[in-house]
Amino acid sequence: MATDELVLEKSHVVIQVLEDGSYSVGSQGRDEVWHAPMEKGAVVGIGQHTPGDVEGESWWVVYGQSDAQADVTVRLEDGSHVPVLRIGDIFVCEWVSVPQRALLYRSDRPVESQPTNLSVLFARPRFMPNAPFPENDRL
Repeated sequence: MATDELVLEKSHVVIQVLEDGSYSVGSQGRDEVWHAPMEKGAVVGIGQHTPGDVEGESWWVVYGQSDAQADVTVRLEDGSHVPVLRIGDIFVCEWVSVPQRALLYRSDRPVESQPTNLSVLFARPRFMPNAPFPENDRL
């Protein structure tokens, strides 16, 4: 079965997709862990660090499922737009910044549900201790 692969420049996260829609997301050089095709409309966010754990910037990655023809855009709280890449039915974007909200717009969802606020995906879990750099724990 053929595999499509995308390696992100800033985070070095590797996204792989098989012909049947199964996918793998992880760091470069690790063994692949394959998952069933993403549920329609699913969105996942991962970060280099939990907000507030480090001083300064970290990388952030958002990926999800959408119709291949759908328009997907991501705008950050600071007003900048993040380039969105495609690999099959999966869209992917990455950026480097201090923690901030990210807004997802997609043409395959109802207008009234736009934008999707992605900040909840990057929130510091309640079970973790207070952030050592709370000034960076903005979400």
